[in-house]
Amino acid sequence: MGNGRIDLPDWMGTKEYADFGLEVKGSHSTGFLRKTLHELQKSLSSERLSEYYTRQDGLLQGIDPRIKLIAAVALILWVGLVHNIGVLLGLWLLTLMLMYLSRLPVVNMQVKIWAFIPLITLLVAIPGMFNLINNGTPLLVVHHFSEPVYLWGYKLPPSIFISYQGARAALYLFLRVGISISLGVLLAVTTPVSRLLKSLHMLGVPALFVMIIEMTYRYLMLLLMLSLEMFEARKMRTVGKISLRRQQAQVGSSVGALFVKSMLMAEEVYQAMTARCYTGNS
Repeated sequence: MGNGRIDLPDWMGTKEYADFGLEVKGSHSTGFLRKTLHELQKSLSSERLSEYYTRQDGLLQGIDPRIKLIAAVALILWVGLVHNIGVLLGLWLLTLMLMYLSRLPVVNMQVKIWAFIPLITLLVAIPGMFNLINNGTPLLVVHHFSEPVYLWGYKLPPSIFISYQGARAALYLFLRVGISISLGVLLAVTTPVSRLLKSLHMLGVPALFVMIIEMTYRYLMLLLMLSLEMFEARKMRTVGKISLRRQQAQVGSSVGALFVKSMLMAEEVYQAMTARCYTGNS
């Protein structure tokens, strides 16, 4: 602890901390409650690890948040406009280098980044690779018809193939999404939330917008903690095995109770802000 700041202990950044309490053994014995607890604990652990990474002595951690924000936005815009695969691959290598110099787990982060949203985007873009949608130069012939084929009154082309133009467009989309997410993750995990929001305000973002983002983040974390406590309490009071339908009913009732509690909390916060004449600037 120094300069009025409490540093997270080193052990909170280790793999053992990240996996603490998250081991789920035996898919048959794992019910809805335990699965829900597993996901809640994993989300909370990821948030704590993000705080740990922001305090590392790395390259990006020492740069002014305003500079990082402007650079990240500019690079994301550049990624969306560039039409050169070589440049996109160069930007991806740049993100790898920045992760390494910022003391981040490069391999683990890359797997998490590229294995979800970019992969789903690539799967969605697969139909556009075929000449039925994006005609062009054949790259890979999938099927060749020996005679004309009609589908719903539409005459299919003699061959169905993946076009060079369609494959190139899908690759562009895949790389752009993945690199943009990588840049956003770099900004988020190397900058404390409070400093990032402050930099938004200093760059001219409306105070109301910044306040909404800050309150959303804070109460998401608070609701996450409340959810974890509710499901832990329910799990501690559950004795023996219960039916699948009963487990589903328990999770559903907990979700409903959490929704009611979040609405009551929102109303209490609003009344407290109104009573204190809060205007968004004080």
